[in-house]
Amino acid sequence: ALKAGGSIDLPEDFAAFEQLMVALDALPPIDTALRLHAAAQIAQRLAELKRQSGSFGFADMLQRLRDALDPERNGEAALRLRARMLAQYPVALIDEFQDTSPVQSRIFDRLYRIAANERASGLLLIGDPKQSIYGFRGADIHSYLQARRATEGRHYMLGTNHRSTASVVAAVNYLLAHPEQRAGEGAFMYRSGEGESPLPFLPVDARGRKESFVSAEGAEPAVTLALDATLLNAETSRRHFAARCAERIVVLLNDPKAGFAEADGAFVRLRPADIAVLVRTGKEASAVQRELRRRRVASVYLSDKDSVFASPEANDLLHWLRAVAEPLDVRLARAAFATRTVGLSIDELRRLARDDEAFDARSEQLRQLHGIWQQQGVLTMLRRTLHLLDLPTRWLGGHDGVADGERRLTNFLHLAELLQAASGQLDGEQALVRWLADQVRGDAAGGDEQIVRLESDADLVKVVTVHKSKGLEYPLVFLPFASGFRGVKKAGTSHLNLADDEGERTLHLHLSDAHIAEADKERQREDLRLLYVALTRARHAVWVGLAALKEGNANAPTLHRSAIGYVLGGTEEVLPEQLMARIHAVVQPCADIALVPADDMARLGTTPLRPRGEPIALREMAPYDAAFDRRWSIGSFSALVRTLSAVSPISGALASSVAAVRNDEPGYAVDGDTAATLSRAAVALVDAPWHRFPRGAFAGN
Repeated sequence: ALKAGGSIDLPEDFAAFEQLMVALDALPPIDTALRLHAAAQIAQRLAELKRQSGSFGFADMLQRLRDALDPERNGEAALRLRARMLAQYPVALIDEFQDTSPVQSRIFDRLYRIAANERASGLLLIGDPKQSIYGFRGADIHSYLQARRATEGRHYMLGTNHRSTASVVAAVNYLLAHPEQRAGEGAFMYRSGEGESPLPFLPVDARGRKESFVSAEGAEPAVTLALDATLLNAETSRRHFAARCAERIVVLLNDPKAGFAEADGAFVRLRPADIAVLVRTGKEASAVQRELRRRRVASVYLSDKDSVFASPEANDLLHWLRAVAEPLDVRLARAAFATRTVGLSIDELRRLARDDEAFDARSEQLRQLHGIWQQQGVLTMLRRTLHLLDLPTRWLGGHDGVADGERRLTNFLHLAELLQAASGQLDGEQALVRWLADQVRGDAAGGDEQIVRLESDADLVKVVTVHKSKGLEYPLVFLPFASGFRGVKKAGTSHLNLADDEGERTLHLHLSDAHIAEADKERQREDLRLLYVALTRARHAVWVGLAALKEGNANAPTLHRSAIGYVLGGTEEVLPEQLMARIHAVVQPCADIALVPADDMARLGTTPLRPRGEPIALREMAPYDAAFDRRWSIGSFSALVRTLSAVSPISGALASSVAAVRNDEPGYAVDGDTAATLSRAAVALVDAPWHRFPRGAFAGN
């Protein structure tokens, strides 16, 4: 062992190890080379398989057109193709251009030569780069920025807002003009140095609205910022602001003076359908809906990607189908009756486990349903299940604490329809069970018919993703989680596709800290555009939740990394105790923005929504004096005709007509031939062959 303060002389060759370690660190990681090789081989193999099968997708079609229009690749053929396309489409108008992909942008540029501005053709690009939020679908804002640079001096702006009140427009103008006017990168973080921002925020005018939003406290502010300066993690903050948002909604809905007033005195009270809560994720939506349900406020989550097969009812229905398909399997039966959809209580499940007679009664229900399935189909069986287990009454009647009964029933009936449609292509119960299992696991591709349906057209609060809300408008908008963000971290990130200043993208597989920082900046830029979309959805008022968030167990605040934090304070970290003063200094000059402390969670109540108006009185019961003839029996056709006369009423009528003719009764004017014909018809009818048909059950067999 080496004594303290001692030293040892190492051979001179050991110095080379330090150089070796530096050289090894400089080598590219082997996994990067392997992934690049695999990507190239997979792309080559995929292209080969497509050629063999003669198939191609939408992306392939765009790439082929882009390459076909490239003069460097196709020479004169590319020019001829361009000329033919321009002859057919000399002028093009492209809406929502901010969502264009690089491939699409290159096609338009090769066709219409945007920078050249040729007189023989015209290209009108319509879009708002501040609303470029569909990067996950392939949209690239850099395509728009390149087109903006190429069309310098040819820009036109729609400068009047026709959606919102003048107060809302003024408040949003003020909020976003603040980062645009201060030193730095501008409102959307694209300005470099002292030059002009390629994506500036330009204030707009307001056409205004004739009605204004008021409550018992008077005119409501256009934008309300509710600040909680307590340093909390994302999960806790999400719960708190979901409760605060729901409580504020109930307070407004319970206020008889909350609504929309016009100058002439007309007033329309606020309804749940006037309110939209904008969220980013399903977790945020669930948190808000849970708090709304606690306050007896019905809501609906509007998302464009949820499949009904991802619902809890789909998994429960899978257990139920397995049990009905094999009603003698005790294990499957117990699993089916224990599902959330069937909803048996703990006491009932305990009785099924201990009482054989009770379990036999439930098993008999499964056997009956199995017979219905075999004879009448799965749809009839599932509808019978609803009534046999009394599910609609328990779901919609409020029993057992079921608050989302409409959602459950809608999903159940939707799944029943899909199962009935699939059963026509499958053979037997087990095949249908396997099909549903594949759908629940997500192994099969789904269509539009699998998207979750709206459970009701009733007066509901709408919970909507910001992406889904683009292009829509709502009287009141709530943004309870405006401070939330999902930062880019090296852990869990396998690759990054980053763009340079010219918009050229590079795929990075070996990630450095600089790459992560650049990607997180791109994330914050998109968050700013999402915030802009969210703020501009409101007609009359916006409620925004501000939280002093922290990451994990660290005590460092992260509000400045969110979009709303950047707008209000820039990239500088602000301590929680300084937040109220700093934000107040920013918004105080604007009378349309109110900064309030968020409700104290310790004193926050769970106010239930009060029913509106008196119930409609039932009308007096009408007197009922109908009598039922209970002298009925089941008989045969022979018994019915046994008491009839030999001459039928029809033949009697014919005979009377003939007699009347012969007696020259007034009203009849027929000649002798006609009278003779009627007489022969009467005799023929009486002597018809079916009157001579032999009696008894054997005739004709």
